[in-house]
Amino acid sequence: MTAQDAQVARLRVQNNGAEPLELVLEYHGSDHWLRPGETFVVWTVGSSEGDPWPGTKLGNEPFQVDNLPGSVTVHFNGVHGYVTDVAGNEIACRHGRPVESERV
Repeated sequence: MTAQDAQVARLRVQNNGAEPLELVLEYHGSDHWLRPGETFVVWTVGSSEGDPWPGTKLGNEPFQVDNLPGSVTVHFNGVHGYVTDVAGNEIACRHGRPVESERV
């Protein structure tokens, strides 16, 4: 298997609520805020050698998702993970973060 053979997985996250929704990408700890009605896509690239999702503890799973009120945390289990909009444009950390949520 070559680097071009690496598996890619994606997970769509949509905010169907009336308030901003925090999307946290782990293991990076980066936060990306979705406005109501907005959809982001979380991507992970699997290893091209051995287990494609080396970060999982439960088998062949590219993601683990945890949900709290106002926040969704996505753990990517590949060797690389990032967030885009539905058109594929990468979304930077702190995108859309409400002013009152600024961290020091």
